[in-house]
Amino acid sequence: MMLLVALTTISMAQDTEFAGTEAPPEEDAISVDEAETNLSAELGGIWTSGNAQAYSLNAGLLFGNRWERNKIGIVAGAAAGAAVADVNANGLLEDDEIEAGYIENARRFFGEVRYDRYVSGKDSFYGLVGGFHDRFAGYDLRSHEQVGYSRLLVDEESTNVRGEVGIDWAQEFYTLDSGADPRFQNIFAARLLLGATHAFNENVSVADTFEIYENVVDLADVRILNTASLSASLSSDFTVKLSHSLIWDNVPVTGFRKFDQTTGVTLVATLL
Repeated sequence: MMLLVALTTISMAQDTEFAGTEAPPEEDAISVDEAETNLSAELGGIWTSGNAQAYSLNAGLLFGNRWERNKIGIVAGAAAGAAVADVNANGLLEDDEIEAGYIENARRFFGEVRYDRYVSGKDSFYGLVGGFHDRFAGYDLRSHEQVGYSRLLVDEESTNVRGEVGIDWAQEFYTLDSGADPRFQNIFAARLLLGATHAFNENVSVADTFEIYENVVDLADVRILNTASLSASLSSDFTVKLSHSLIWDNVPVTGFRKFDQTTGVTLVATLL
């Protein structure tokens, strides 16, 4: 929390746009006419049949609305997958294995709502609520609430870099088959984020977001999340995105591994 106060103080001193007790300058205010609304959806998947039988599907939705000094953001997504298992590991799918049908091997649903209140063109305080379900990581539900401070560190025509610090409270509900005891736990963590985007030209861009969560009660409990993407525009409305997400949890749910990663190609449609 002291770090949050310190960063806020520094930003006030350095950014002449900071809205303090005096009325903010007109050029810092975002008028109703300049309000921005964005909505996009993405979809990707794979399906195989014959000697190998499997499918996977992932989808996402991203919404943002900014007006005056306020911004609302919503993100949601899902990933599912299944395959016919080679139970005897002989390298062939035999009739009895095919008859047994598909066995689920991926199921993740997530969503988050965030509100930002801008105190200058580069600084905001935010609050968010969100959660996810991931059976194959041992979570029936992992919900969380967070408050913090966000600062735009680099704001250039082709490059943006932002940093955030915050406090996160998570409620973890574990699956019955995880064997976790107890099946519920509260997690209080400090959160640090660094995110960057860079446009090589009007059609090709890259982005990366790195987050770290440090449990303030159990210092051995550290979570690292990283999401990177490369996007190429097909038209004004459609983009192809190659993405990679990584989750590393030093203290995973009992019986589960510390490391998860997902790589995918999706078609993104800009709706607004």
